Amino acid sequence: MPRLGVVWSGLGDNPCQEQVNWEAGQEVLLTTTAVHDSRDWHRNEVLTIDFVVNNPIPGIVGSAVHFTSSAAYAHIANGGYQAEVGLLSRNIKIQGAADDSEPTDPDAGGCTGNWHFGVNFKPCPWTHTTGFGGHIMVHSGGKGYMEGVELYRMGQTNILGRYPFHWHQLGNDCSDCFFRANSIHRSFYRCISIHGTHNTTVSENVAYDVDGYCYYLEDGVEEDNTISFNLAAHIHPVSNVVADSGGGQTITPFIQSRDLILPADATASGFYITNLHNDIIGNAASGGWAGFALPVLHSPIGPNRNVNMRPGNRLTKVFDGNVAHSTGWWWSHAGAFYSGGSLYYSSGDDTLLEYNAGRDQSKGSRSPCLVDKCVENNNCDAYCYEGQRAWYRLTNNKVFMTASPSLNSWSGRTEVIRFEAHDVALGMEALEDGFGIDQLLVECRSGEEWVIPGGRPDYVSGNGFFWYDTGQGHIITNSKFRNCGARNANNAYDTSPTRGCDTNTFNGCSSVSTVWGFLTHSDQFTPELMQATSGITYEDCGNRFKLADFADNNSPSSVSGRAQNWIDKDGSASGLNESTIIASGLADAGHWWKVDSSVVDDTEAPLVFIKKNDGNERGLGHMRLRWKDEIHDTVGNGSPKACTPSDNWQNCGSCYNGPKVDDSGNPFCPALGRIRHIGSKFDLSNDPTGGLPITANSEVAGLTGGFAWLLQLNDGPPKSLRIDQIEVDPIETPMVLAIPYDSGTSFSITAHAAWCSGQCTETFIAVNSVDHVRASQGNTYYFDAATKLLYVRIIQTPQTYLTPWKLWKLDDLNASGDPRTHALDRFTFSGITLPSFAHGPYLQIEADCAEGAITGHCATTPSYIEPEVCPSGYIQVSYDNCCVSEGSSDCYDPTVPPTSAPTPQPTFGQGDNLVLNPGFESGETNWYSNYGSGFLQIDTDQAHSGTQSILATGRTSTWNGPEQDMRGRMSGNKTYRISCWAKLKGATSSDNLKLTLRIDDDVGGRQWKGVSSTINNQDWTLVQGDIAVNVDGTLTDIRLYAEGPAVNVEFYVDDVSAIEVPYLRDVHWRQFVAALSMKMLRCKLRQESLPRQCSRFWQLRLLPCFCGISESREMIVCVEATAAVKVYLFLENHTSSRV
Repeated sequence: MPRLGVVWSGLGDNPCQEQVNWEAGQEVLLTTTAVHDSRDWHRNEVLTIDFVVNNPIPGIVGSAVHFTSSAAYAHIANGGYQAEVGLLSRNIKIQGAADDSEPTDPDAGGCTGNWHFGVNFKPCPWTHTTGFGGHIMVHSGGKGYMEGVELYRMGQTNILGRYPFHWHQLGNDCSDCFFRANSIHRSFYRCISIHGTHNTTVSENVAYDVDGYCYYLEDGVEEDNTISFNLAAHIHPVSNVVADSGGGQTITPFIQSRDLILPADATASGFYITNLHNDIIGNAASGGWAGFALPVLHSPIGPNRNVNMRPGNRLTKVFDGNVAHSTGWWWSHAGAFYSGGSLYYSSGDDTLLEYNAGRDQSKGSRSPCLVDKCVENNNCDAYCYEGQRAWYRLTNNKVFMTASPSLNSWSGRTEVIRFEAHDVALGMEALEDGFGIDQLLVECRSGEEWVIPGGRPDYVSGNGFFWYDTGQGHIITNSKFRNCGARNANNAYDTSPTRGCDTNTFNGCSSVSTVWGFLTHSDQFTPELMQATSGITYEDCGNRFKLADFADNNSPSSVSGRAQNWIDKDGSASGLNESTIIASGLADAGHWWKVDSSVVDDTEAPLVFIKKNDGNERGLGHMRLRWKDEIHDTVGNGSPKACTPSDNWQNCGSCYNGPKVDDSGNPFCPALGRIRHIGSKFDLSNDPTGGLPITANSEVAGLTGGFAWLLQLNDGPPKSLRIDQIEVDPIETPMVLAIPYDSGTSFSITAHAAWCSGQCTETFIAVNSVDHVRASQGNTYYFDAATKLLYVRIIQTPQTYLTPWKLWKLDDLNASGDPRTHALDRFTFSGITLPSFAHGPYLQIEADCAEGAITGHCATTPSYIEPEVCPSGYIQVSYDNCCVSEGSSDCYDPTVPPTSAPTPQPTFGQGDNLVLNPGFESGETNWYSNYGSGFLQIDTDQAHSGTQSILATGRTSTWNGPEQDMRGRMSGNKTYRISCWAKLKGATSSDNLKLTLRIDDDVGGRQWKGVSSTINNQDWTLVQGDIAVNVDGTLTDIRLYAEGPAVNVEFYVDDVSAIEVPYLRDVHWRQFVAALSMKMLRCKLRQESLPRQCSRFWQLRLLPCFCGISESREMIVCVEATAAVKVYLFLENHTSSRV
């Protein structure tokens, strides 16, 4: 449709960008460019043509249209946006009768509702219900084509099927049908309905003054239609029932009734797109509740309700070049483009439709998927795995003069490319996981006058983008913000007189406007690793950052406020122009984020800017801690009473989404402990807060790659601690947790997969230094007897499997057999990847300590001894760095992993690597070829860690490889975890490598046991597993060697390890019984004499027992004589060496 070519003064002619063939006497619509549009208050005009001059200014103005009278209002046209101009007259006119089409119950006015920017008028509901115009329906196998026709006083209010033009249930039989170059005005019910019909074309039409949704995809099944270059203007809610709401996220649902046949018409908008699998191109929407409404239908409705599909999940075809303006008035979250609102049959009788216009993720979530789950699984609710997921794609769309978000989406993974927002309250509101935004332009104020009811544009925000509070993944790249943020004396980044927007009543903005905002009101909903940017530019912006706590203005602060974080990949958002981590600058987060002297303070929000390259392995990590369910289950439970010590966590609540104290002044979310960085730089003398508060909502996000996080709970060390919702890049940045425990405490630490079959648990083993924990694969722990600290490395694991255990990369491919592409869930867009936690997997720490007076906690909290994190001659200057002095460049790098085990002691205990020279840093020392001399080579070009590995060459048999004699370091009847890292050399892309123990027993003879994995020639692969060295007599010889690839295939080996795994005697007996009771089987037992097996239990002193073996000989059954507790043990090879 034509648009104005320059700013039009309301006098003389009307310049249009395009050339038109209009004639004198025809009527033309000039759409409003005011902020609001409704029957009660609008600035649309219909004028009559006097004459037209074509091409008056070649290349600039296509036509100059002169009217018989001047316009009453200004209609803006500038370089960013222009009002639409639509021809209403046609030579062919179909119209309803003048005497009985108009509604007999007009709105008398005077009704009020919610306040919006200083005014509270709204339509009087249940009026305008009786409009009765003409209608055209094509049905029963017919075909319909219409072009160049004017439809006037058409449609019949609230009568299904009685629309100005309607294709009804034609399926694919009308694929050449079109509705083109027509006009519809003064319509009492919609414009054009495409109902159960596909492959039609609706193009270049003009619609004005319409009740109900205008361009309308009726049941949600309609696909492959083209809706292009149409105009919808001055759209009204049906029966004047409007979804008028305030600032919350919810709106009371609307129920189908006689005068609201489609309850969604309470949010009537120009375009009603129930199914995105259509081409929506080049359209314009002026006015309406929103411009483009994308409601979520979980199922089709009407006569198509039994079609097996989910309209809300259908994939975008093309959604490009559309414009919306003068809309979004009735709700602060409406959005000119609004992906939200759910339409469904109510649960009562399943016959009445119900529409929830607000946030409704129970019935209204989108989950676009490359696989149609309704067809493939016959279950539209079937899970869409990573690798099957799709993204809606919206390109080249624009919004202007809108006092709400330009785009709001409650759900659905979406890519928004080249989106423009001019003169808006908020550039974009993305309230769902998986939003990728590229080439966004937000011009909060263009300098044009804001024509608005009440005349107070300064009541409207001028915000750029707000990060949401939880469960999101948002990445914004190559984007620009112009004249956003309030202009005030506190502006820290731009002092030009034209920066941002002030509070004038011509085109001002709210004094609290900001370019970027963080939602920080909540103790219940808190951020993970959710947001990242690159390529951000600012033009004349005012206030740049804000922590938005609408409840208490960050005093007291919230869990979400203290945990805010943001990856500024190139430093363009912060202005540092180097890789930066942006994080909370709230004072009561202590030094959790203020980790060194080079951290830059932002005083506006406040935030801190942490230079990522000032440390070798700096990154971000997130986890959730749970040590007592009765505490954590009070979070957000709705109780009006805050939990106090006397409540014992009963009949009380904690950590809410807004309120910070109860009626008695007790805090809802008090600190139950603290977490801080290890080292004297963060002790109480340097950080009197003690670090980041840990509350009942015990989620933690923080900087990783340092020495460790120290967790200290007020009630003492936890006997049981579950860690889940882990997000971290395991390769780039280690996340180590330290917890104080008293001497004599022993530990059982395990990782668990969810929805898993096979090997679903990984048992951690003890090692002999913090360095080995840090450099480990994440399945080790270390207890420092000197400082009484337990150290564990926390890594992100796949959801449904744990084998082969390794440090999984974010790019590692999935190995579970399900349709996931990657082992770890993540969100990637425009070259940036954010880790996403998986629901279900967790890490469990069980501490065998005497329980104190407070259940769930150890009786003794050891006196804390700060570990010395720096070597002699260095001081701690950061959470991850030691230098000879503050500001010195002479620094020690603690991030280099150990390349070999510490010097072996005369005897070896659990946790020691029994392999000598495991990383080949001492050449071939302690290693030899098991197939002759001269075939092993030390390689300095390939190394998993350190500087060297060993290469096996000249192999003539598959068993040929490097070997080490393990006599004197391995013993019989023990279990060992053996591992190595391996990689192929040459053209062979993949083959199998096996790490083998050759075991000689003077009674049982020789046996070979091994663990294997597929390795490749691109990456180092971990080969790892547990082997029981069972002997009937005396162990006479034991050798460890690598074998397996085909003859003549060369391979590298590095970082070989063999570590003893604890016996059951090292596990607390109650934990042992509790764990094994989960694996009880029912079977008929027959008592037999089993001296060897039973004697082993006796020797382990687990319990006095009687033993029997099942008839299937798959298990030994031991019955405790005193308690009659049956324990069923799964056995391998009918032995009981280890469980």
